[in-house]
Amino acid sequence: MKLLHILLFVISFSLISCNGFNEKPKTAEQLRFELKTKEVNHPMQYLSNQNVTLKPLSKKVRNAGLFREAEYVDDGALIQGNITNKASLAKYKDLKITLSFYSRTKTLIDKQSYVLYDYYKPNTTKQFKIKIKKLPQDYVNFSFIINGATGLYK
Repeated sequence: MKLLHILLFVISFSLISCNGFNEKPKTAEQLRFELKTKEVNHPMQYLSNQNVTLKPLSKKVRNAGLFREAEYVDDGALIQGNITNKASLAKYKDLKITLSFYSRTKTLIDKQSYVLYDYYKPNTTKQFKIKIKKLPQDYVNFSFIINGATGLYK
């Protein structure tokens, strides 16, 4: 009986250890496909923003005269910066972003969502610009967050 248990143990161990030898190493094409699939399905791990600035804009509504100065009114703002795609193989498009504006007391005043309709190739940095029609009153600070993107297999 004891010999039977030992024999079964040796046979099962042999079968288990032989399965490791049957596996073939993955080809470069298979590895590339797996990496691209991972990158396409998880864009937020590979997209980042840098140097995002907000510049308030104004427009002239009245020229200066002999007894008056020129008059200007607020004309929204220009937000610009860079988006970097750190993915090795995946290309992204249509980035969804959110701008949040905060007061001096760090209270959220307003949130605005936009889509950057552009392509972002692998291992590249691309400049973007967004024209905002109206800035919230009493804002002191803002944040820029990338919420999502569409990954492309092509």
